[in-house]
Amino acid sequence: MGIRSLITGETTPTKRANATSWISPSAAADFQTLTRLGLNRETALGVPTAAACRNLICNTIAQLGVDRYRAAERLPAGYLITQPDPSCTWTTTITRTVDDLIWYGRSAWIILARDGIATDQNPYGRPVRARRVSGAGIEPIYSDNITDYNAIVGYYVNGVRVDARDVIYFDAGHEGVLNYGARTISAAIALEDAARRFATVELPAGILQNVGHELGPDEAADVVQAFQLARRENAIAFLQNVEYTRADLNPQDLQLVEARAHADTAIARLFSVPVSMVGASPTGNSGSLLYSNVSQNMAQFVQTACAPFINAIERTLSLDSVIATGQQIRFDVQAFLRTDPEAATAYATTLLGSGVIDAAEARGFLGIPSTNTTPDLTPGRI
Repeated sequence: MGIRSLITGETTPTKRANATSWISPSAAADFQTLTRLGLNRETALGVPTAAACRNLICNTIAQLGVDRYRAAERLPAGYLITQPDPSCTWTTTITRTVDDLIWYGRSAWIILARDGIATDQNPYGRPVRARRVSGAGIEPIYSDNITDYNAIVGYYVNGVRVDARDVIYFDAGHEGVLNYGARTISAAIALEDAARRFATVELPAGILQNVGHELGPDEAADVVQAFQLARRENAIAFLQNVEYTRADLNPQDLQLVEARAHADTAIARLFSVPVSMVGASPTGNSGSLLYSNVSQNMAQFVQTACAPFINAIERTLSLDSVIATGQQIRFDVQAFLRTDPEAATAYATTLLGSGVIDAAEARGFLGIPSTNTTPDLTPGRI
């Protein structure tokens, strides 16, 4: 079955027997654990710190410029890294791709169109248009023969088998936060639920003790209900043959403050995001986010939280099956990695002035492309 039939539905695709069978055997135990914990991407995003970490990583990578290079020469980018999917922007495609890599550890683009230039390795040409599909429904199909040159012979995409040459597969190198961070996120969700229950309690809470004649279960329930109604509507309740004892509810007694602070810190570490960048735990033993260290924190954030996903996408889009041999796809991360641009510029200028390096090397050190392309004079943007 070709990719055209998968997209257009011209033929009946070959599907697996049941809806959950696309999950690989190695991930079956993890899937059962997630199901038992009631954890998925949507519930995980209900934890503010998890949502903040996800948004920071996805939005940062989506803002980075992407270029195509051959050695030091910058080439025309092409549709694949400007708008691979005709139905949405590059920002949408790359954000959803990174989102998949974060939660599931994998993502994929279905190839929609090729350049038509046939080669021995790519008889149908290289991809120029592609559409991202959810990483939750992707499973590589491995060859039974371990000595085969290509170990992956295809993919199941939402239960539909697709040829390997019709898929650009991104692998983060791990099972995804939903798998290895399931217990941490579940604990944070439980704490959020506990705090929500505490917030909805009608204060003052207390105990009604009968000091008169004995009441049956129904009568006692009526007394409690009448007291709650009077207290809610009038702020004053009349008691007869009943003593009311107030029970102060204090979140400190339940350690909700400390527990939620610890959960925030644990989740930030789970995403490799500096705690101070998400305003997480005040007890997480992290430094404050100040004007003097904001650039250092940003550089650390890109190097630890974003770099694995950036590297996975760069390496995948730089494969010979995707672009011409010798070309590379690179994100422009210099603005984030250079913690002190002025110092870096002074350093490069000094080396250039002393003749240690030439202009091309100085531009490369600062992350500025070579001058053999038309300069981009578009005003700066955020």
